[in-house]
Amino acid sequence: MKFKAKISKANTLLKTVQNIMKIYNECICHITPDKLRFIIQSDFNDGMQVFCEIQRSLIFENFTIESLSDNEIQFQLDLENLRRVLQSATSQATPSDIFTNLTKVRGGPVLHFTIKSSTSGTVIFQDIPIVLLTAQQMAQINEPTLPDPLVHILLPNLKNLQKVIDKMKNISDCLKIMIAMNNRLSFEVETSSGSISTFYSGLDHPQFGDHVLSPDLQATVCVDIKKFAKVLHIHQLKPSEVVLCLYERSIIVHVVLTDIMITYYLPVLIKN
Repeated sequence: MKFKAKISKANTLLKTVQNIMKIYNECICHITPDKLRFIIQSDFNDGMQVFCEIQRSLIFENFTIESLSDNEIQFQLDLENLRRVLQSATSQATPSDIFTNLTKVRGGPVLHFTIKSSTSGTVIFQDIPIVLLTAQQMAQINEPTLPDPLVHILLPNLKNLQKVIDKMKNISDCLKIMIAMNNRLSFEVETSSGSISTFYSGLDHPQFGDHVLSPDLQATVCVDIKKFAKVLHIHQLKPSEVVLCLYERSIIVHVVLTDIMITYYLPVLIKN
């Protein structure tokens, strides 16, 4: 088993890690000849799941990977450890070259990082402990397969929306989301004395396959507002589009960037 590469866009990787680790630190990393994937599953975090997929060419140069499992390697790691390494490398006063490879230290597998200053020649070594997974274990880790959503819509400016949701989460733990297929979206929290809502109109509905939904169709669900607020931090990556989909028992947030796709799965709150 062999993996080594130069990290060409450490800032992009750092920002991605910083955002998905707001959901949970424990993560599965899956490296293939074409992609780098980060996976956070519901077993770790009360129903939330995150699947992040980055095109290998965006992040890695001088890339080599070899394994008996179709040249794929998968392992568990703590994202906080990875964040610290990337933060250290990108905060240097001078530009640095960052190299990583899979090796063993005292008999245990680690991701070894070599950070070389391009001007002073200073070299820093850092190791991240990992737990290797077999191909059979990885085969059990699958992204949920769902039908077409009940309704869906492109979210408005995430930074502004985050400010609204942050104020609402001080009022209630339950966020009511309504999407109408005539370009409308609303968020609402309720208190014992009334409710507070915010409304958006003129938003677009991306098409899923050949199925076109009636403009008269709408749906409403309730989710944990603190969990939804964590997802909105992804605005820091300046995504090209973010699509919100409602299902009977979950909501999905698809985040699209150049060569990066992040999908968040949040459970719907079922009222007794």
